[in-house]
Amino acid sequence: MKKYQIEFICAKPEGVEENIVSNMEISPQLENLSFLKARSVQKKYPTNTIVGADTIVYFDGEILGKPSGHEEAVKYLKRLSGNQHYVYTGVTLIRGSRRTSFTEITEVKFRDIPDYAIESYVNSGKPMDKAGSYGIQDYGALFVENINGDFYNVMGLPLGRLWVEFRNFGFEI
Repeated sequence: MKKYQIEFICAKPEGVEENIVSNMEISPQLENLSFLKARSVQKKYPTNTIVGADTIVYFDGEILGKPSGHEEAVKYLKRLSGNQHYVYTGVTLIRGSRRTSFTEITEVKFRDIPDYAIESYVNSGKPMDKAGSYGIQDYGALFVENINGDFYNVMGLPLGRLWVEFRNFGFEI
């Protein structure tokens, strides 16, 4: 957001559980979760425009969220190695009683990743707070062979679509 000269405050939502299940349609779950996050923050900042978001990685019928530890991070990256997966981000924009929600989906193809590179990356600690155990904005970018869709969505916030929604809300950005 700073990159695009949009003033903002980061606020952590309270009392919102991040539970998305693989056997249900993902987009409505993510949009609902992003709404719950935004509504939680709106209680603290009722006159501000609030953006809530949540991102997951979807591979082979399973949601790969943030890893629970070292072993799970290694497991996720080994599964993604050489394969295509999808990054879903549900976003809600709220201002007063006005609200819009959407889901952005980006297709990502990983190169074959050698085990030593996976171990080194996981040992750095960087993937531990990231869905799918990688950040495209850090060393994880080396694993990406190509993407189809919004690069910023893979980082966790689809800025292009969010720009459109801000403009629909009357912002001239």
